[in-house]
Amino acid sequence: MLNQQDKQRLGEDRQLVRRWLGGDTAEPLVIPRYQAYQPWEVLCPSLGAKLRGNLRALMVLLANSLPISSWKIAIYRLLGTKIGRGVYIGPSVLIDPLYPELSTLRDGCVLGIGCRLFAHEITAGNLRLGRIVIGADSVVGAYTTVRSGVSVGNSVTIGFNSFVNRDVPNGATVAGVPARIINTGQEPE
Repeated sequence: MLNQQDKQRLGEDRQLVRRWLGGDTAEPLVIPRYQAYQPWEVLCPSLGAKLRGNLRALMVLLANSLPISSWKIAIYRLLGTKIGRGVYIGPSVLIDPLYPELSTLRDGCVLGIGCRLFAHEITAGNLRLGRIVIGADSVVGAYTTVRSGVSVGNSVTIGFNSFVNRDVPNGATVAGVPARIINTGQEPE
């Protein structure tokens, strides 16, 4: 049971999330975790929000089980993900089911098998929300994870099984855990 001080802090954290989602989401929102309540209580403050979260998770599971990319794209668009033309979503791709509207896939990008785009994350010390943008004509290799708050530029190649925790400039090739630039895409002078 929460005491009055814990209830007040929970209310403040919920208000921070509401304000961030309704305003400028260019920078990630980071809220220090408080041990009196679970992050889920901040992200899903009402029964309706919890039901919506679970329904979205079921729709994401459905999308993952579909063999055809265009069907997955239709479901993710229904969930609020911004998806451009000519996008390919491979098998078992996971776009954050709690906040799919924070992900943007620009024209012609490819998400390889098993990619994960997480717009929210919970660590031992923080709760973090952030937009994810995958630029036009970029390829995200199989089993890559893209962290909340990351923008991947246009014409980027990300090697398979990478962890992208920083913005990636246009034309770069990155790989590794954490992902590092292997090639900038610039011609030597």
